Amino acid sequence: MTEPARPPAPADGPAPGGSAPREPATGGAPPRRDRAWPWLLTLVLALAAGVLLAWRPWAPAPGPREPDPAATASAAATPTAEPSPSATSPAPSAAGAFDAGSAPTLFLTDTELAEAVPLAAGQSLADADEAAWGLPERSAVEPSACTPAVTTTEREPDMFLRRFASDDVVTVIQSVMVLADAAAAQEAFDALVGTLEDCDAYQQINPGADGGSWTAEPPTTDRGDAPTVVRRLTLTAEGATSPEVEVTALAGNALVTTTASGVDPAAEPADPATMAAVARSSAERALAGLG
Repeated sequence: MTEPARPPAPADGPAPGGSAPREPATGGAPPRRDRAWPWLLTLVLALAAGVLLAWRPWAPAPGPREPDPAATASAAATPTAEPSPSATSPAPSAAGAFDAGSAPTLFLTDTELAEAVPLAAGQSLADADEAAWGLPERSAVEPSACTPAVTTTEREPDMFLRRFASDDVVTVIQSVMVLADAAAAQEAFDALVGTLEDCDAYQQINPGADGGSWTAEPPTTDRGDAPTVVRRLTLTAEGATSPEVEVTALAGNALVTTTASGVDPAAEPADPATMAAVARSSAERALAGLG
């Protein structure tokens, strides 16, 4: 999910999933890092978004972004088979039910982002307009039972949104998956926890592009009002490694996955316990805002 980033742009050919491109850090042998890290960044975005994306250094830095609930909600009139904010969810008047208008409140605020990932302080999450749930065509996760470790959910959610923030040190990708109701989201969360407990090593095979492999430590789960599951991972691609921390929070009928990926293989991008605590408080804030 790794799930599962810079504005990304789809590349012809996932993550926790994210998971969702990083730029080379200082140190190491420059020639090797220059070749390896663009692919590594692409692979991180793939984990979070389910598509291969190319971004830094040629993409412009994310600019200020203000969500437009009215414009997003207007798209709800036309259902589509593709993952899109246009899908309809239960009315926000139902307890814990997010829809196209309220789902964006599940993203981290600038203050929450800085608290969860101090290396990202001063950044803002920017919309990834072309975000799509799932794996690229003909791409696969091996073993296949570990696919939810990349896609977060086993089935396509009713709505999928993604935002990211990135610089030369850290990339943060956040995905929001809205399901039909709270029961469906709880079932998906439980299935994800089981998958992460069983999958300590897996890889993504991408046709026409180098894939990557992940090794993960056992997840830690908190079953509070907004349950979370968090874990440390290491992504390896093109001979380079990237440390990651990924947390998924259950908020009513939505799953929110946040992935922090570091450029320096020797430095953890964030503290797992802190990221999980912020994910819970952020989910509780969004739930409290429902009418």
